[in-house]
Amino acid sequence: MTESIIQLRNLTKRFDGGTVAVRNLDLDVIEGEFLCFLGPSGCGKTTTLRMIVGLETPTSGEIFLRGERITDWPPQRRNIGIVFQNYALFGHMSVYENLAFAMRIRGQARERYDGRVRQMATELQLGEVLEVRAARLDLSTMQRVAMARTLLAEPQILLLDEPLNNFDPGLREGMRAELKRWQHQFGTTMIYVTHDQEEALTLGDRILVMRDGEVEQLASPMEIYRRPQSLFVASFIGRPAMNLLTADMEDGELQLPGGVRLDLGRLGMAQEGMPARPVAGIRPEHLVPSPSAGELVRLEATVDLVRPQAAKTIVDLRLGHDVTLQALVRSPYREAVGARVAFGFDPHKVVLFNADSGRSIG
Repeated sequence: MTESIIQLRNLTKRFDGGTVAVRNLDLDVIEGEFLCFLGPSGCGKTTTLRMIVGLETPTSGEIFLRGERITDWPPQRRNIGIVFQNYALFGHMSVYENLAFAMRIRGQARERYDGRVRQMATELQLGEVLEVRAARLDLSTMQRVAMARTLLAEPQILLLDEPLNNFDPGLREGMRAELKRWQHQFGTTMIYVTHDQEEALTLGDRILVMRDGEVEQLASPMEIYRRPQSLFVASFIGRPAMNLLTADMEDGELQLPGGVRLDLGRLGMAQEGMPARPVAGIRPEHLVPSPSAGELVRLEATVDLVRPQAAKTIVDLRLGHDVTLQALVRSPYREAVGARVAFGFDPHKVVLFNADSGRSIG
């Protein structure tokens, strides 16, 4: 049985003025996993991280580390490492001095920690800059120093608060790969806070999607992408986002804009309990141009806009006057704006939502 290293129980954080940053959060962090907290700014993900490490005190609820209640423990007693967005290095000190700082102020002799510092520097490719002042380092090297310094403390869990925000897109992609490689190398449980869905989908073993201080969904990246549990997750995850079309129910069929009909039986669903106007979600890449006869449901639309993106092209399709959807197809796409075209989709990949509750159906 997989063990939890961190347990959050009914965790709530309310700030002065009544703002609720986190509300009744329950979470089990699995030993050795890379867990991503994902959501827009102000959703509560960083506040949750700060409560775990001890920089914020919960208004109510409990925090457990390996089964022991640590809700009121000071940060230094928890043995939980954290890497901030600005890395918090001592700019006037060398890389070696930054790495050795915590051990030195605890009174350890250099001969006791020197080997560990140099070994960690080798593992994170810092050997050539050990004598360089931190203020002279580039961003990627600063991040590696911050990671090395934290890992030298041998934390039980490592928290990362949007550490790649300052990177340009090209370097950011490379550092994602490095982070994942380090996590596999050291086997440390990591919680990573980000508002970037691409980072979460790339890095996470699981993703916790948050909105307004509450959990929208907790699952693997593929499960969240394929089967979002709410309209928020469906619209937040994916570039382009999932197409959301309001449907009408009639005689066991979903009637979508453009005259498209879906038999509930084909979806393995019954009409009983189905709302009168559910929302159907279709991923843009699940729309196939010029479908041949077969299992695909056919729809006809007018090309509204074509946006080439190297290997892929986004095609905006208009169904009627006020309904549009997006298809993601291979480049090049040769149909012109204004052309009447046919697309198809697999009905089993459609996700249905209750428009009132915002939650998925079935």
